[in-house]
Amino acid sequence: MAEQKIEQNVDCESEIHEKHLCHLMYEGFHLSNPQEYRDIVQNAQFRCQNCGRTANSEQALCAPIAL
Repeated sequence: MAEQKIEQNVDCESEIHEKHLCHLMYEGFHLSNPQEYRDIVQNAQFRCQNCGRTANSEQALCAPIAL
């Protein structure tokens, strides 16, 4: 079975979208850099209103809201 690409927010207009979790996961970051991925998501303080992913920094999400 072929690995399915995770969707990302293609409408995000942020200059740092390539550092957002949806883009990183689309690129397979969670598989190639598991410790760095854990560092981003551990002790999450924010949730993305678009995809529901959580992170400890609002800069890692397209549309963050505080948890």
